[in-house]
Amino acid sequence: MNSQPLNSDPPKPYLLAAKPSRKSVAVEASETDTKRVADPTLRKKAETSVDGFLRSLGLEKYSITFQAEEVDMTALVHMSDEDLKAIGIPMGPRKKILLALESRG
Repeated sequence: MNSQPLNSDPPKPYLLAAKPSRKSVAVEASETDTKRVADPTLRKKAETSVDGFLRSLGLEKYSITFQAEEVDMTALVHMSDEDLKAIGIPMGPRKKILLALESRG
């Protein structure tokens, strides 16, 4: 019979590494929600988003149009009546948006 060479390396012992403790997903989510409510900068971002702005005017149904055209608040403050008309915003909502932008300063 042919003898096979024996493995000359001794077996290596397995090292048991301690897993870092992890909070449950439910606990993490509740802490995140608490931070959202308590953090005024996050609240301010929501108010200055196009969605928040339109919601404040009762025009949230036009959010999809602004998203499709990739209009953010930086672009919106520079839009004219003609620009809003070009993306399909009707006259009444256009006037409300422009007046609200003027009153923001």
